[in-house]
Amino acid sequence: MEIEGYERKKHENHFNYTDDQLQEKRLALKTMKELYPDVSSYYAEMVYDMCKNSSEEEIEKIIKKSSEPFKYSKQNLEKEKEEKEKEIEIK
Repeated sequence: MEIEGYERKKHENHFNYTDDQLQEKRLALKTMKELYPDVSSYYAEMVYDMCKNSSEEEIEKIIKKSSEPFKYSKQNLEKEKEEKEKEIEIK
């Protein structure tokens, strides 16, 4: 039913997917939801778009960076503390 002065909501297509690509995305998201039911659809869609629109090199950089410990992780903070204690002992 059309009402004058109002438009139907259109789904956003940020990456300008074709109709075939949108159907492929819907199928992939459905499969992801079946395999990983605890993952929210927002994150599943974000991962799909990132993998679909990024090169292999960019994805490898992200994977490599994610395997490095966080600057303020407990492991790094303890290591830094030990180094400071050694430095104090030397003086």
